[in-house]
Amino acid sequence: MNDDLFKEYNFNNKVDIKVIDKYKEIIPIELISVWEEYGFGSILNGCLKIVNPEEYQSVVDMSYFRANVAIPIMITGFGDIVIWEKNEYVSIIKYKNGTFDIILKRFKHFFNCLKDEYFVEKYLEVDKYSKAVSKLGELEYDECFGYVPLLGLGGSEKVENLKKVKIKEHIELITQLVGKIE
Repeated sequence: MNDDLFKEYNFNNKVDIKVIDKYKEIIPIELISVWEEYGFGSILNGCLKIVNPEEYQSVVDMSYFRANVAIPIMITGFGDIVIWEKNEYVSIIKYKNGTFDIILKRFKHFFNCLKDEYFVEKYLEVDKYSKAVSKLGELEYDECFGYVPLLGLGGSEKVENLKKVKIKEHIELITQLVGKIE
């Protein structure tokens, strides 16, 4: 694991032992270790939130075609959900774009990949996130930046069109207006 990532960890809350027990056999040990040591919170200046899967599973269930094999583990500053899928690989559901992508075949090196500029720009859009934070301010733990109007409804992917929105409500709105990720 890349300890540099966690030097400025933004703690949100402690992980209940019941949550650890529930997930310790079905998500990577590297993530369980982060839960135990740091709790739920964010890294990369808030661009990537480490979340309680129980809080976002219902969102994934209603919005993603492979929800039955997907466990939400992180959320980007743009409301894209990083999932542990089929107990095999890390994927990302990009709600704003209506797409999904496999990030890595194994979780083991995920945190090390977050040191790679190309990786974090491709999957997390850190430059755009930094511009949005400069314009709109830092996000609360339950917020993300969302495009208004939605990209799927003809909105333009410009920083000027970003607003602070609640993550769950924003994903639900995208799903209702644009459809599930399939």
